[in-house]
Formats: sequence, C-alpha cells, structure tokens
Amino acid sequence: MGLDSPSATCRNSLTACAALHGKEIGSATAVLKVVLDVTAQKSIEEALEECANQARSEVLLRYEGTFEKTSPLAAECKQETKDARGRRVTWAMRLGIEMHEAAQKCAQEKLGKLRPGGFSLDQRYRIDLRTKQKKLVSHEEERILEASGNIGELRGTLKPDVVIHSGDALNAQAVYDFKFPCVNTERFPGWNPFPEDHPFADFTQGQMYRNHIAPLIGRVAPRLGTTHG
Repeated sequence: MGLDSPSATCRNSLTACAALHGKEIGSATAVLKVVLDVTAQKSIEEALEECANQARSEVLLRYEGTFEKTSPLAAECKQETKDARGRRVTWAMRLGIEMHEAAQKCAQEKLGKLRPGGFSLDQRYRIDLRTKQKKLVSHEEERILEASGNIGELRGTLKPDVVIHSGDALNAQAVYDFKFPCVNTERFPGWNPFPEDHPFADFTQGQMYRNHIAPLIGRVAPRLGTTHG
C-alpha cells in the first residue's frame, strides 16, 4: 500500500511539508517524525480494517432476529429505538455508536501490540483557526465539561477515532476514522460536514484533520477497507 500524496510531499520537500503540516519542519529527522513508514502504515490499516469488520459482525449478532435480514434495511435504520443511556435514537445511530465502541476496544488491543505508546484513541484537539495552532484536550477535561453542562466549550475541537504518532499526539503522523454505514453499501461514506453555525463550517471533517492534525488521513469501513483523502 503506497503513501498518499501528503505523505509523499513530506518526503520530497521540507518546505512543502511544513506548509502542509502547519508548522516549521527544519530537518529530515523532523520530517520522518511526521511521515508514517509505509510498512507501518500497511500493518496499522490492516489491523483497523480487521477491527471494523469484527465490530460490525459483533454488534449485528447482538440483535440477531431484530431485523428482517442479517443487517438492517434502509427503512429499519430510520426506525427509533433506545440506546444504552435510554435516549431515543434511530437504529442507524445506535448501531453506529455500538460499532464504534467495539472497534475502539479492538484497536486498543491490536495497536497496543503493534505500536505501544505510538497511538491515541478519541484524542480531542482544540484548534485555533487564526494561529493554526492546536492543543490537546485531556479525557478528564472533556468529562468535566460534559458533566458540568459546559459541553459547548468543546466547539472548535476535533476528535478523531485513531491518531498515529511517534509518542506525542501533537506530532501526529496519521488520523483514521471508522465509518459504519447502517445499510450495506459498496461506496465509502464521506467525511461528515460541520453545521452552518460551527466554527469549521467552511471545511469538511477530513479537511480539518489534514490541515491541522496529520498529513495522512483515512476512513476505515467494514468490507470496504481503507480509503485516503
């Protein structure tokens, strides 16, 4: 599996890599900290693909007999149900949440063996569009804001499913999001758009990841594998 164009840019040009990655990169050593090795990339993506497939199968088995077929039809995806917290949601939302949780658990195990200390799950970043700077938001800070009813303070942040780095999440090499379409499809789900009143409304989720977190971005979906960009 080859490198995508952003990673190739970093290998070929320090200046272009710095512009792309939003920071000064002054040496070949610094570039290598940003660019993910091809072999490592392949192993990571294979592991994440296994997790996506496993998560979908595991969750659908929980609801065997609930739907007309093994996986829900489009009309069933729109039907309401209650999630683990008792909230009324569609089946598409409920299954998506549960599949993400299962995939993250699997990723923790697999990446923990492949890349100990070199990855983060559900790491939130606070992005300053004016300065192009980013800061880490700890899981504890996030929990406190949610518990205190101040979740609005998390606007202007990004939270990828998986971040690959060399030990510092501020120097990320790759970002991956799991995508779990409710209905079986042969097309990759796109990056989620931001609402019109959101600070990132002019960008897609993928654009924000690439512009502010890592040069390599990917979507991982069951059966479909990984796509970049």
